[in-house]
Amino acid sequence: MASRLCFNIGFLIVASAGLLHGAYAANTYTVGGDLGWIVPPNSTYYEEWASQRTFQIGDSFVFNWTTGTHTATEVSTKEEYDNCTKMGIILVDAGVQVTFNENGTHYFLCSEGTHCEQGQKMIIKIGDGIPPSFAAPSLTAAAALSALFFSTLAIFFLN
Repeated sequence: MASRLCFNIGFLIVASAGLLHGAYAANTYTVGGDLGWIVPPNSTYYEEWASQRTFQIGDSFVFNWTTGTHTATEVSTKEEYDNCTKMGIILVDAGVQVTFNENGTHYFLCSEGTHCEQGQKMIIKIGDGIPPSFAAPSLTAAAALSALFFSTLAIFFLN
């Protein structure tokens, strides 16, 4: 009986560690790093900045500017992004933090004057960049741990 209890507790510890191994601590990024969100020195600055990072679900992005008038406008499509379409969800205050809670591709640009045309635009790709379908939700780590715990208890008491 005691060996079965030790086995079940050991199994629970190993399985819990395996589930938590893939856990991810979200990051907060200042868009553009030290430069912030301003008209960049070249038209590919923000594209290069984003390509050096891997963004995940739960990450936050701060659009910060200290000089000039800017916006962070989220447009819906790549075409609107490419054409610097200046209609969308507009964030007008510097220091606004945006957090993404699912995979997807998000297009941001500055809608002031010709800032977008000068390169003040960026694509934020979260995870694989593909938004989730409307399939059944997957188990979270907490739900998986709960299921594992109660399964182990059931095995212990049924034996």
